[in-house]
Amino acid sequence: MGKRLGEYTKDNTKCMVSVNGTTLIDRVLAQLSQLSLNRVIIVVGYKGDKLISYLGDDKYGLNIEYVHNPVYDKTNNIYSLALAKDKLVEDDTLLIESDLIFDDGLFRLLLDNPCPNLALVAKYENWMDGTMVRIDQDNNIVNFISKDAFRHQDSASYYKTVNIYKFSKEFSQTKYVPFLDAYTKAVGNNEYYENVLRIISFLNSHDLKALPITNERWYEIDDKQDLDIAEALFADEKDVLRKYYGRFGGFWRFPKMLDYCYLVSRPSNPPDRR
Repeated sequence: MGKRLGEYTKDNTKCMVSVNGTTLIDRVLAQLSQLSLNRVIIVVGYKGDKLISYLGDDKYGLNIEYVHNPVYDKTNNIYSLALAKDKLVEDDTLLIESDLIFDDGLFRLLLDNPCPNLALVAKYENWMDGTMVRIDQDNNIVNFISKDAFRHQDSASYYKTVNIYKFSKEFSQTKYVPFLDAYTKAVGNNEYYENVLRIISFLNSHDLKALPITNERWYEIDDKQDLDIAEALFADEKDVLRKYYGRFGGFWRFPKMLDYCYLVSRPSNPPDRR
């Protein structure tokens, strides 16, 4: 429902929010249209009919199907994904959350990598929030770290999930969907699908590997501040400086930016330095 985005999601679901004039859903579908895909499955809930009316079933030449979550306001993403589990077991799958903006090349990173089951991750930085993972020297995911389990003293070893995954048909059939079914029956539907991946990671089967990104841009948009930052990060070259200098606040969420504006407070009665 994107309540933290206020007026931007008053009449639209999150993926209809625009960044620099392009909606998130248009951007990701245009990126997906460059790949060889059999179909795109979109799970809809809040303002879902409006989204379906906007996209139809063949936007950008893609074959689009919809799965409806009628209790989106009482469940979490584990239930939305479970509603599409029959689709997961039919083919290899890219799983993408709808509030992301990212560079075009991220999909190719996943598809060109020979590992059948991958999670895109980014080295933890202090602006990041949400699910973290730990990985070993072979990029196997050895643990998923929830918000409650986050420990600042361990953050140097954390990677943030970008919330883009590649699952093989076999992995969905033999591991993910069976565990998804068991977890929802035992714990309920108001949970996160990463919890199931966390359980699988405890099996030491090394089915799911991490694929760390380096200089590729990405951002998750949860509130107005995120939207403002995303517009600066993904601005056209001619608009970049205007977007940055038009922001309120500092540049601490832009870790690769060097800010030479050092603010100091001058005492009202400076000492005599003669």
